[in-house]
Amino acid sequence: MKLSNAIIISVIAHIVLIGLLAFNFQFSKITPKQTTAVKQINARSVNAKNVEQLVKNIKQKDIDKKNKELERLRKLKKEEEKVRKKRIEEESKVRKAKQRQADAERNRKNEEKKAADAKNKRLADDKARKRKIAADKKLAAEKKQKTEAERKRKKKIAEEKRKKEDARKKKLAEEKAAQEAMEREMQRQMDEETEALNAAKQQQVMSEVDKFVSLIKGKIRRNWIKPENPGYCIFSVRLAPGGLVIGVSVLEGGNLHCESGQRAIYKSEPLPVSNDPDVFTELRNIRLTLGESENNVQ
Repeated sequence: MKLSNAIIISVIAHIVLIGLLAFNFQFSKITPKQTTAVKQINARSVNAKNVEQLVKNIKQKDIDKKNKELERLRKLKKEEEKVRKKRIEEESKVRKAKQRQADAERNRKNEEKKAADAKNKRLADDKARKRKIAADKKLAAEKKQKTEAERKRKKKIAEEKRKKEDARKKKLAEEKAAQEAMEREMQRQMDEETEALNAAKQQQVMSEVDKFVSLIKGKIRRNWIKPENPGYCIFSVRLAPGGLVIGVSVLEGGNLHCESGQRAIYKSEPLPVSNDPDVFTELRNIRLTLGESENNVQ
């Protein structure tokens, strides 16, 4: 704004100056000196050539004067232009300095803002971190509390279950003990009954065995041709079902008694045996003695 005002004032000054010069030039054409000179020339009766030369000289002076004035004005304008450029440069320097100062101030404020923002962010992050730590601790505490409560609950349930299981096992053990005791008692009674039955059966079997041994001995004796000389022979006889003789072994005795007795045994088959399996089992292998030391069949 200041530069524009200076330019306007400079232009107005130049216009006024040019106007004054033009007025002086016109006024100089009719100066008293010129009038006097003309009258003198006329008075002296100079010729037309001198007059014309004089006029030319006067005009040339005016032109020179005008050119000098224009040269002065050009120099003045040039000086003013230098001053204006210098002023513009100084104003530009001032503006640049102000701009640099403004930029520096703006940069400083930006740096301060960045520092403040960074500090605020650090504070916010620190607060967020502390809140998270607190939340994590609270969550961990709640989780631990829940875990402890769940552990106690499970322990209580397990304890109750264990007690119920112990009671069930105890009841089962008592029932099993009572059942086993009852079974043992029943088994004892059955064993006693079985033993009694077996004893009776064995007694009956042995009675039957004795009867059939006597029958076997009697049949063999009837078929035995006893030697004249004294002596005896002990045999082991193996029988098959139906009374067939499947083997005769001599245990001890004389040759005559053993050979004749063996012939008598084979000649007596089938020997009398019982159809009762228990009785036949006792008769399957019998011990038989023939001769002077003859005893009952074993």
